Amino acid sequence: MSKTKDKTKNVLLPGPMRMVWGALAAYYLKDIIHPAFTLIAVMILLMIPVLIANMFFPERKSIVLDKPIEEDVEESA
Repeated sequence: MSKTKDKTKNVLLPGPMRMVWGALAAYYLKDIIHPAFTLIAVMILLMIPVLIANMFFPERKSIVLDKPIEEDVEESA
């Protein structure tokens, strides 16, 4: 077996209020930079329910088993 480490990193998602402030900043910049920033502000606001749902329903982490499940079933029968 190779002894390579798993190269995964945890990503910290921004909170909903930070997203609201970012959307307001993008909406403010629409007059200064480009009118398309209105669409960016809307897309940021549409991401807020996704972030809130992620807090209530986090992703399950996988469990590594030492031996296959089929061996346990055969032994108990």
